[in-house]
Amino acid sequence: MVVKVYTDFRSQPGRALLIFLKNTKIPFEIVEVNLRVGDHKTPEFVKITPLCTVPAIQDGDFSMGETVAIIKYLATKYADLVPDHWYPKDLEKRARVDEYMAFHHTGTRGGCCSIFVSEVLVPVYSKGKEHASDERLTRDKENLTKRLDKLENAFLRDNDWLAGDDISVADVLAVCEMMQNTVNGRDVTEGRPKLRAFLDRVKNRLKPSFDEVHNAWYAMWDTYKL
Repeated sequence: MVVKVYTDFRSQPGRALLIFLKNTKIPFEIVEVNLRVGDHKTPEFVKITPLCTVPAIQDGDFSMGETVAIIKYLATKYADLVPDHWYPKDLEKRARVDEYMAFHHTGTRGGCCSIFVSEVLVPVYSKGKEHASDERLTRDKENLTKRLDKLENAFLRDNDWLAGDDISVADVLAVCEMMQNTVNGRDVTEGRPKLRAFLDRVKNRLKPSFDEVHNAWYAMWDTYKL
C-alpha cells in the first residue's frame, strides 16, 4: 500500500516529512496542495483532514494531519521499513526525540517562522504594499535569538545531534525551519558556529534527499518578487 502525502513544498513541516520518507523504505506518493490558491480549504481536502493544514496523509482508509503525529504514526506502523535511529524503539532514546518535538513548535519553529512571516510573507502577500513594523521586527528578532539560544545551549550543548547519538526526525524538523529564511538572505546560524556545524552536518547526512526537496522549494520562490 502506498501512503499518499498531501503537501506544498512551501511548507517547512511538509519538507521535513518528505525528507524523512525519502530516507525510509515506506512507499509513498506526493499529492501537491497549493496553499496560495486555497487547495487546503476544498471539500475534498477537508475529508483528508478537517484541520485544513499540510502536510497530511492518506494511508488506506486512514487519514490525518499534523507532522509530528504523522511521523510517529508512520514510524510505528512501518517500523520494519524505518531505520531505528529516526524514531528509536528504545524508550529513553525515543523520549529524547519526543522531548525535542514537544519543544519544536514554539521553539525552533516559533522563532524561525515568526521572522520569516514578518520579513518575507507580509511584503510578498501584499505585493509590496505592506511591511512589518520596526517594533514587530525587533520583537521577532529577539524571539529568534532566545529560541536559537535554547537550541544551542540545551539540545546541542554536548551533542552533535538534537536528540541522541545519531540523526533523528528531530534534526530534520529543526533544519527545515532554519532553512526557511534563506530565501530572504537571512542566515539564522550567523555568529553561531555550533549551530552552523549542526546545520551542515544534517545537510550532508541527508544528501541527496535534502537537496532534492529544497531545490523544489527554491524553484517556487524564484517566481516571487522579494
